[in-house]
Amino acid sequence: MARKARTWKGARTPQALKRVRQAARRQTVNRRVRSEAKTLVQKATTIAMGRAEGDGPAAVAAAISALDKAAEKGVIHPNNAARRKSRLMAKANAAHLLEAAAAPEVVTRKTAATKTVVRKKVAAAKASKAAAAKAPDRPRTAAGKARVAVTRATRETAAAARKRAKPAADATPAADATPEGDAPSEG
Repeated sequence: MARKARTWKGARTPQALKRVRQAARRQTVNRRVRSEAKTLVQKATTIAMGRAEGDGPAAVAAAISALDKAAEKGVIHPNNAARRKSRLMAKANAAHLLEAAAAPEVVTRKTAATKTVVRKKVAAAKASKAAAAKAPDRPRTAAGKARVAVTRATRETAAAARKRAKPAADATPAADATPEGDAPSEG
């Protein structure tokens, strides 16, 4: 007797059934977190675009916090959160939202002693930078390291060629190598 084809294609074992229940619960929680983050980003964007009134810096901070929390919980990928934050900050900066929230600068009067200390720090930084630039063994960038490696290899190759050429030059006398009318050239 022929068997009927199975119609149920889902989970069968107790462990798989439990996984299905867990996934359903997790899906509802994740949806809530994702939705909240989207809503806060949208609210901050509308404030930045000037379509709505509100506290811009607070809205941006809340949106960024929600995106960070969603990424931390694994609801969205960290790169996704970073991309959304970047886009939000670009809009906020274009609208000059965060400049108004910046604390007013406190004007401090510099004394002669603090000016001297600052000058000494700057001079020391410049000196260390100049010393690092002069040191061939300690380049600061990848391009500098490559340049040093090429120079060193070229020097080693030239030194090896000179060593090979020196015994050959010692074996042949100089008088036999030059014709009678020509003066030996030094180079």
